[in-house]
Amino acid sequence: ELPYEALTYLTGHCNYGGRVTDDHDRRCLLAILGDYYCEAILTDGYKFSDSGDYFSPPEGEYDTYVEYIQSLPLSQTPDLFGLHANADITKDERETKVFLDAVLLTQPRAGGSGDDGAGAGAQVAEVAKGILEHMPPDFDLEATLKKYPVDYNESMNTVILQEMVRFNRLLVVMRTSLQDVIKAIKGEIVMSPQLEGCFNNMYDGKIP
Repeated sequence: ELPYEALTYLTGHCNYGGRVTDDHDRRCLLAILGDYYCEAILTDGYKFSDSGDYFSPPEGEYDTYVEYIQSLPLSQTPDLFGLHANADITKDERETKVFLDAVLLTQPRAGGSGDDGAGAGAQVAEVAKGILEHMPPDFDLEATLKKYPVDYNESMNTVILQEMVRFNRLLVVMRTSLQDVIKAIKGEIVMSPQLEGCFNNMYDGKIP
């Protein structure tokens, strides 16, 4: 009888245990290994995934195993690891973000900020000024409270007022941040880590 439990422990804890430090990740690893270190794997045609692309090949010569391995897909599908198909979307989005972030890091961050508009500073300052010009004014909370008074029978009135308060706070933060970025570019205030992050995101076309 094969010691499946010992093999699972050897692979999950001894071999990969030092690399997988999180308890939940280690539990997931052991659950995945449970599909491979089991009695059913000795049965021909035992499937490792619902797609049926991965299965236990029948007993044969060395060349038959090599042929089976070469027939496997180049990219593993999420169902092989017991994950939903949407996990592939999340993985692709993350890889794309990492790739684009790496590409953006190659862009120059320094340069002249003269009247000709050259340099990252001038570009970001122009973007910040454009956003400030198009920002709406703060909501008039007093006028809203008169038009939509707090009423037990009208719960949406309270929701509208609360959302306006939150939106006004957002507008204040946006105006302050944009104005501080412009001042930091001119050298009037210190470029703090927060302002630098806002500067970089605006230069890269991201949401600060």
